[in-house]
Amino acid sequence: MIAMVRGTLLERGPESAVVEAGGVGYEVFLAAPSLQALPALGEEVRLYTHFHVREDAQVLYGFLTPADRQVFLLLLTVKGVGPKVALGILSNLSGPALAAALLKRDLVALTKLPGVGKKLAERLGVELSDKVKSLGLELDAATLAQAPLISGGLGGPWLQALSALTALGFGQAQARAAVEAAHKQLGPEAVSLEDIVKAALKQV
Repeated sequence: MIAMVRGTLLERGPESAVVEAGGVGYEVFLAAPSLQALPALGEEVRLYTHFHVREDAQVLYGFLTPADRQVFLLLLTVKGVGPKVALGILSNLSGPALAAALLKRDLVALTKLPGVGKKLAERLGVELSDKVKSLGLELDAATLAQAPLISGGLGGPWLQALSALTALGFGQAQARAAVEAAHKQLGPEAVSLEDIVKAALKQV
């Protein structure tokens, strides 16, 4: 099993990146926030990975933190959730935000995720609401649920920006404050993840 890849970032596409390690180029599929948070081409990168084997393909999925990989693997334990659906979920909700939705069994938030219908949302809530407590995410779900970023209904690129900042090493509280400041500066109509991250970085 390939658990981690560290090497030079050679390519970055819309869904995957290529990392050269030991003379071998590994194509690694990542969630959108993780792709956005990767360093410049030619720089070193470390990715925690999950090697998924099925009859017709062998695919390597990558994560910037062990916690994100844990959440991904936890999602895979639910019937009806494959790697693509799990990665799509992580592209739209950060690990702590997903934990909050699961703990509250928030069907409204869960059914907004790509590939998640009402039945699957109910299954996610029932099967994972207790398990997420053991992940040790930095910000507890109860605190996150009260944060303006969540209670204000912000999602999509705003949550992706939050995940991108935490992937860069900022604490959850610091990253959330920066994204909220960016929201005040750019306004609710801003939809470009790149613009949001740039504005948020100016706040930290």
